[in-house]
Amino acid sequence: MTLKSIARELGVTHTTVSNAFNNPGKLSESLKKRIIDYAHSVNFYGPDNVGRALRTGKSNAIGIIFNDTLSYAFTDRHDVQLMQGIAAECDKEGVSLILIPLHNQQGPRVSAINTAVDGYILNATHNNDQIIAKALAKKVPVVTTDFRIPPHSSVSIDNRKAMHEICQHLLGKGHREFGIISFPSLQGSKGIKPLTDPVAGDNDVMLTRVNACVETFLAANIALNSCFLCETRHHEECGEMAARELLVRNPAITALICLSDRFAQGAANYCRKAGLSVPQDIAITGFDNIPRTGNEIALTTISQDPVKKGEMAASLLLSGKSNIDYDLGFTLIIRGST
Repeated sequence: MTLKSIARELGVTHTTVSNAFNNPGKLSESLKKRIIDYAHSVNFYGPDNVGRALRTGKSNAIGIIFNDTLSYAFTDRHDVQLMQGIAAECDKEGVSLILIPLHNQQGPRVSAINTAVDGYILNATHNNDQIIAKALAKKVPVVTTDFRIPPHSSVSIDNRKAMHEICQHLLGKGHREFGIISFPSLQGSKGIKPLTDPVAGDNDVMLTRVNACVETFLAANIALNSCFLCETRHHEECGEMAARELLVRNPAITALICLSDRFAQGAANYCRKAGLSVPQDIAITGFDNIPRTGNEIALTTISQDPVKKGEMAASLLLSGKSNIDYDLGFTLIIRGST
């Protein structure tokens, strides 16, 4: 059954049947009901959206590409709020979401990018991934969050300035030997190295934040060979293991700079188990100011608005605007962990 065959059976035009499904306000209630009731009686429930997308070039769906696994988008509290903002804006426009994780098996990743969408939001991605290259090659609107790919629009805080403020705060407290806990600069990279080693990769968020720390330390004449970076997966348990490895490498470290609150919570968990007091023995900072439960650490962190970030990213994408870099703004919140 098609719109045309239903129209022929009911003695109405093809456009009238189309309006019953797509623009019901143009028809009287009785005519709309007659068409819908007949269509359902012959197991027809509306036009094929794939066919419509081929005809119009519009799918009324956008893709969200992000690092890590699919479950990450539903468990990471920052990304949950980000998706909430994106979804709220899409609700206004009647647009659907397709989630595309970079950390997945090769088959599903390739097939996901072949899905018809009207544009992509790239959320702090590894930019050398073939999925990113393929998304950019499709010549549809793209908006990035937390980094920039000109001429596409972006929504971000000033990550360099945020990390500079964290480091200056710790330097002002007298700290001189630091450990940094970070997500990977390249997909799959992990391990510890001194800050004297250059940091390279394709995760612009990580590179910007870590290099901002290095710049601030150099300006303060900090000995980088006694400061270390640990790259690991983004999870509390990994933050705990990273804190242990950093303090084994240099027991004189007095401050752990974590690129997320999740890492910071894991670091705090390790310090408790090791008998280290926070902040008396070691200071800990996070990033994102995600909501914490009452028994978790009172964390010095960078506060940003992930819901607003998602709303602005979706708004820019759905409006098709390019070359707009939206500065989200941030606040350094000083709490008991430092």
